[in-house]
Amino acid sequence: MQQAPLIGLTGYHIGPTEPVGGTLRGREGQSFTLVSEDYVEAVRRAGGLPVTLPLVRDEALIRAYVTRLDGLVLAGGEDIDPWTYGQEPGPHLGRVDPERDRFELALADHALQAGLPLLAVCRGMQLVNVLLGGTLYQDLSDRPGTSLAHNLRQGPRWYRVHPVSLAPGSVLAELYGKEVILTNSFHHQTIDRLGRGLAVIGTAPDGVIEALVMPDRPEFLAVQWHPEMVAAGDEEGLVPFRWLVVEAGRYRERVRSGDRV
Repeated sequence: MQQAPLIGLTGYHIGPTEPVGGTLRGREGQSFTLVSEDYVEAVRRAGGLPVTLPLVRDEALIRAYVTRLDGLVLAGGEDIDPWTYGQEPGPHLGRVDPERDRFELALADHALQAGLPLLAVCRGMQLVNVLLGGTLYQDLSDRPGTSLAHNLRQGPRWYRVHPVSLAPGSVLAELYGKEVILTNSFHHQTIDRLGRGLAVIGTAPDGVIEALVMPDRPEFLAVQWHPEMVAAGDEEGLVPFRWLVVEAGRYRERVRSGDRV
């Protein structure tokens, strides 16, 4: 029986003083890595073996993560610290976690260098854009021409709120079998200047960037919506995760044969 590809999941880095249902986690001085089970279930249902990646500060341990994994999901979460892309914090900036940023920027960098299959979701897409020299709008209100509500939380998490147009012939158009899909939307930041080597393959009707690839790196895919939440409602949300698991299986075979990127 073939082993399922090992897929790493990033998550929130949280302390003990943040309330959960009116209680506190752990004891003073502790911190935790929190991963949504939506990611766990999406990877599992797509055929992968999900594993949480706790935040570490040692560069050697970050490299070890990449060496052991067959694929990686950079998950959603807080705003990215604007200092990482050369901006001062603006009035609409949400919560930031510079320590998580440092960890995930290093993790993404090592993953890209290794050719590790990588699915970047929401914050994850924005983080890779920053890693590659791009910038963000700290709030959609800062972006000229934004006309849609991109942070709608009134319905279930899988509820679709706007269409996304996919570039003809792109990997997502082929995976979905169509050039327009409907997605959920839970973000208030968006990409401004595109990072080097990235190409846009999905946009919302108001032009907000919704999906990215790297044309010379077929093992990379990024989406602004949350397919792991869509998957809680129906199978279409699994499409990006099935892509990742397939790519991760191919990557593992290349590594075993000694044909690394």
